[in-house]
Amino acid sequence: MESVLGRPVREALSSLPEGAEAPRIIETAAPRRDGQTRQEGTLRVVACRESVWIAARFLDGTPRKSEEA
Repeated sequence: MESVLGRPVREALSSLPEGAEAPRIIETAAPRRDGQTRQEGTLRVVACRESVWIAARFLDGTPRKSEEA
């Protein structure tokens, strides 16, 4: 199996060998200022421990331009 770290969760799951048991996925995120859970962004694998993957959302879009320019 290829390394799954940093890959989108769906892509990582599809790389598992046929018949392999799917890992339990725990989603983690830094709290937003309004206290809500982030829903936007790509869910990526950030850690693997036995049959558990830890995933977090990343904003993969084009970086915003600085307003200081």
